[in-house]
Amino acid sequence: MNIKTIVIQSNQQPDSDDSLTRLLEIHNDQETDQSTTMWFGIENESGQIYRLVGVDGVADYVKTLKRLSAAGYWVQSMEADGSSALHAVVKSHGDIQSM
Repeated sequence: MNIKTIVIQSNQQPDSDDSLTRLLEIHNDQETDQSTTMWFGIENESGQIYRLVGVDGVADYVKTLKRLSAAGYWVQSMEADGSSALHAVVKSHGDIQSM
């Protein structure tokens, strides 16, 4: 699976980001071609999107969101909102530090 990620430096990364990157097997942050990628945002505790995650292909995108949901994240679909470049926003639900 090809996962791309961009960290928004101006927004604080939560302590749970290490668990998230292990769960998604993210090894480094990268700028990338956004045209063929489905993107979702990860929110911090303040409700700010601090990380963008891109997945190539619908099947891998759905698989990634299901993995996050099974790990206790809450996924809000943005597909009904055509004005957003993001397809979903993922929010931490409770303490995920133990993952």
